[in-house]
Amino acid sequence: MRNKLLKSARTALTQCLNVKPNELVLIVTNPEKMSISDAIYTEAIKLKAEPSIIIYPAGKINGEEPPKIVEEALMNADVVLAPTVVSISHTEARRRASSERKARIATLPGITEEIFVRGLSADYTEISKISKRVQRYLTRAKKAYVTSPSGTNIEIDTDNPALISDGNIKKRGAFSNLPDGETELAPTNANGTIVIDRCGAVISKPTKIEIKNGYIIKYENSPSGKRFKKMIENAKKIDKNNNACYIAEFAIGTNPSAKVTGVILEDEKALGTCHIAFGDNMSFLGGKNKSIIHLDIIVLKPTIKLDKKIIMEKGNLLV
Repeated sequence: MRNKLLKSARTALTQCLNVKPNELVLIVTNPEKMSISDAIYTEAIKLKAEPSIIIYPAGKINGEEPPKIVEEALMNADVVLAPTVVSISHTEARRRASSERKARIATLPGITEEIFVRGLSADYTEISKISKRVQRYLTRAKKAYVTSPSGTNIEIDTDNPALISDGNIKKRGAFSNLPDGETELAPTNANGTIVIDRCGAVISKPTKIEIKNGYIIKYENSPSGKRFKKMIENAKKIDKNNNACYIAEFAIGTNPSAKVTGVILEDEKALGTCHIAFGDNMSFLGGKNKSIIHLDIIVLKPTIKLDKKIIMEKGNLLV
């Protein structure tokens, strides 16, 4: 496994981030992810970069701000890789490092050794082609209609521009997840039913929620529904508003190599899925909803109609 981790680390540093000699490479991590972090550090040394590692205790929820020492370190790095337990993607610390420091940043929340190896072995040229095709349709559309075999039936307003995440993090200030592969935007409204097929360890069985005017108004009264509701309600208490239950993102997975394994990082990238997030969307074009949480839920084998054109039918991409 060690050699495979080193190979994937090399791919991340060279093909995705284009690390150069003498660049300051910061690895932000938790004790649970040290095997991956060590592989990245080792390969950064071989590239004659100047790597360093900050290890801190894992946070509790995706979107939680990292410690101050991490925030300060982000502002002094040329390149950042963050293999962590929970995501720092949608945090002010990460956004500031991207916008002000212009660091090139790859976050890897929830990464496992298997996903790191599998995900960084993907054909990112093909992922880019698929992502751009989907982006063309999603950018033009005003409405997305999503249904699924498990019962999702929702209408989403898609007025904001669509972005692509295809593993290209080479420009100054660029940011994305690794492994990568999705086309995404910040919705402006949504109404209907979502049956969540997966949401990490929180939901592994289909769980229904109801959406009205963009907000969750009803949760299924089941163990998974109660766990999901508790996460949202706890975030609402911290935010002191209802932003945590507002629709933050609509995205379509574009990575043919990704598998649905119960780890959100990989599940949301899998071709044949779409995902919807609640909470913070300040990282997206047109996003105005700020929250401590950004929580992605996965819909499997969706049928997606953009305005009047069906682009995916039961998980099969048609464009």
